[in-house]
Amino acid sequence: MIDNLQKIDVANIFTSPFPHLVIDNFLEQNAIEKLHNELRNNLSVEKAKEAGFTSQEVQKNNTRQFGAFDLTQSFLDNNISTLKFTSEVNKFFSSPEFMGSLVKKLSGFMENSTGFKKDYFIHNKKNLNYDSRLAFLPPSEATKRREIHLDAPNTILVFLYYVRLPEDHSFGGSLNLLNREERYLFKSKLKTILSDMLNIYPSDLNIEKTYDYLDNRLVVMCASGYSWHEVSTRRYATTPRISFHGGLRSQPQNNELTRYGKNLDFSNPLKSKIKHLIRFFK
Repeated sequence: MIDNLQKIDVANIFTSPFPHLVIDNFLEQNAIEKLHNELRNNLSVEKAKEAGFTSQEVQKNNTRQFGAFDLTQSFLDNNISTLKFTSEVNKFFSSPEFMGSLVKKLSGFMENSTGFKKDYFIHNKKNLNYDSRLAFLPPSEATKRREIHLDAPNTILVFLYYVRLPEDHSFGGSLNLLNREERYLFKSKLKTILSDMLNIYPSDLNIEKTYDYLDNRLVVMCASGYSWHEVSTRRYATTPRISFHGGLRSQPQNNELTRYGKNLDFSNPLKSKIKHLIRFFK
């Protein structure tokens, strides 16, 4: 699998709405087929719960919303008889080689997004946390994996690797990347009110790009106070939604704070807009 790291080196970096890259057919075909064969019958809600994994569920407007079951490397190793290759893949995604390739490719954008210097990523590897987990969302008539959100303030880099079974005929479950714009720049109070009433200037967060939940697709995102994203509702699913995911994180307890970590108002665009309007109408 180390040979697949060359695909990161030659991948295109997209900068809007925030820096990210997408690589299709990341692993070799025989590798993805092994994953299909192992994961098809060995992802069980009951087994995950027996091992102590939980998933908080909310029912809203006939759509179930809850986080997926996140299976750790320890869980995979304890089920090595049925998930041997899956365990190897997860170790690869949590390896220094994989994370190092991402840092090498994206270090300039990581520096700009976080406020850390490039040397921080290169010379402080021992102080950075990185991992990978296998997540699966059980089948459902309508299930939403994640609402619009930012990742934790100490997150530097996030990756998602999708595994979609050939018999999965559900639709939805795509990754939406949102653009945040500061739209309240009017000098006229009347124009501000009219634009809101007529929705001429939509407020703040808008979906700019959508990436389908495709088999063997790797998505990597630079995290910041602007990297808003969500997973759309997945409908009529008879198979689990499967992905490896993880990332790179700083240690805020050592006062290693990202730009977002120093200004948590990033996570409250509505609050910021209300503050702006209050000041504007004074």
